[in-house]
Amino acid sequence: MPELPEVETITRDLKKCLVGWKIAGVWSDWPRYFRLSGGLEKTRKNLIGRKVISIQRLGKNILFQLSGGYVLAVHLKMTGRFIFTPRGVEGLGSAKESSHIHLIFDIKKGGKKSKLNFSDVRKFGRVIFGKSDEVMARPEIGGLGPDPLEISATDFLGRISKRRGKIKTVLLNQNFLAGVGNIYSDEALYLSKIHPLSRTEKIPKERLKELFLNLVKVLKKSLKLRGTTRQDYRDLKGQKGDYFAHRLVYARKGEECPRQIGGQACGGVISTVKIGSRTSHFCSGCQKVYK
Repeated sequence: MPELPEVETITRDLKKCLVGWKIAGVWSDWPRYFRLSGGLEKTRKNLIGRKVISIQRLGKNILFQLSGGYVLAVHLKMTGRFIFTPRGVEGLGSAKESSHIHLIFDIKKGGKKSKLNFSDVRKFGRVIFGKSDEVMARPEIGGLGPDPLEISATDFLGRISKRRGKIKTVLLNQNFLAGVGNIYSDEALYLSKIHPLSRTEKIPKERLKELFLNLVKVLKKSLKLRGTTRQDYRDLKGQKGDYFAHRLVYARKGEECPRQIGGQACGGVISTVKIGSRTSHFCSGCQKVYK
């Protein structure tokens, strides 16, 4: 599932090409996208004619701020991605790609016309449309925790001091921090030498501070590299993110730990453990379990 760096990359790309455009039409062959918005027909009626005022990211959600005080909130979930079709380009390339387009926005600006397409192989994407105050009050949006790139280490320590349980579970809780997922929590825990099964309340304060700083570090590095592509993620132009080639432990099960300790290799092996429904990657040699 796309996390903070991937969603932020897409949001920035969308800002560059969509602000100021009006929605001229809405098509979808998957009405379930609109079950939280009163249905496809109601959504279409209220969307058409609205101008895109701004676009921002909130956690893993992309928020299209529209004229008239409306908001369109889109969560990419597992396989969702936007494809911007430039003016004069008909079709979307391969038939395989076209078959996964389940939502199309016709857009216009002056005399120019274009399309914003939503490809979603598994059709898990989430769309919420409505008045801004109503959308922002929904638990999926209003219940999100702060963005890790917008708080301080002191803020983080204050929030985590109230949490108990496995540290990996806490980091994945979107009500605790918005935007963090499996990839970057694994990377940050590795850099901080903390085992994902560690009890949050048992981890020393200084180590928790280091964890936060490392989390910010890996998020910013991935954002600079335009995210991580292992399978489905693509940016607005269909390009893959480059962080996967720089990852430390994520999806490296069975490989030797890359850490050097005193000029020598750690000697540990990257292992995995199931925590909840997620597979966590860690070094069996240098990540300590606090319990």
